[in-house]
Amino acid sequence: MDLHIRDVLKNYIKKDRKIGDNYYTQKIKTFWHAELSDSITSRTTELRFIKGKLYIKVNSAPLRHELFIGRKHLMDRINVFLNEDVVHVIDFG
Repeated sequence: MDLHIRDVLKNYIKKDRKIGDNYYTQKIKTFWHAELSDSITSRTTELRFIKGKLYIKVNSAPLRHELFIGRKHLMDRINVFLNEDVVHVIDFG
């Protein structure tokens, strides 16, 4: 059975949680800077992805509240960008 390199890498990322979490963190950061406004990205102090959970820290309470209200839509947009259903929870710490 011949596997495409893409499939081999995808399987490796799924098996090794630490590598997978780091991979998805970087992909989400790419989404964050490419798809969201400068006012959001400039107020974001941390983005981390661990075991299906996206941790977002922002230094603005009104922005945190706005993102919290729209978290389902944000999660859907991120998963579409990743072309995978990997983000299941968003935590605004």
